[in-house]
Amino acid sequence: MWVDYKLFSYLLLGPRFNYQAESLLGGILEKPYYKEVENIILMVKQGEYDKLATEYTSCFINDYPRLLCPPYESWYKERSVYGSSALEVADIYNKYGIRAVKSLPDHIAVEFEFTSFLYSIGEVENAEKFIIKHILTWVPQLANDMIAYSKGDYIRALGKTLLNFIKYEKNRLHFVKE
Repeated sequence: MWVDYKLFSYLLLGPRFNYQAESLLGGILEKPYYKEVENIILMVKQGEYDKLATEYTSCFINDYPRLLCPPYESWYKERSVYGSSALEVADIYNKYGIRAVKSLPDHIAVEFEFTSFLYSIGEVENAEKFIIKHILTWVPQLANDMIAYSKGDYIRALGKTLLNFIKYEKNRLHFVKE
């Protein structure tokens, strides 16, 4: 599963990381969301980069009059940025000697990257606890917001693919919302 989370972390960082996501595509060949991921990668390769980057920015970074899809756990759980959720995941990262430097610790790509790291070092149980406690509790709403508020096909496709990945994870981990 490290490849899946690593690949999605790249996709969720924006179109400029498309080549890194593409390099991992072979690692998810057997997954039900493979074709959707492949289509997103092709969309970026064959599309107008500036248009896709603007679409990404409008969704996740800056939009007027307000940002519709802040990619932060604390926003979806607490309606604030850098809330207790961010501090909680930062404490977990610290246990592994990791610090989020260029993004807030509860940014979706950072959480996915950390999950990939845990799988890559054989910390499967801790990775799955992290997924259940953090990722599965807020990412479905982010994905639904991406679909609902997207201003183009790129973010809508990314939202649908992310939602399908999360559904796959819920089934794989037998997640039942409390």
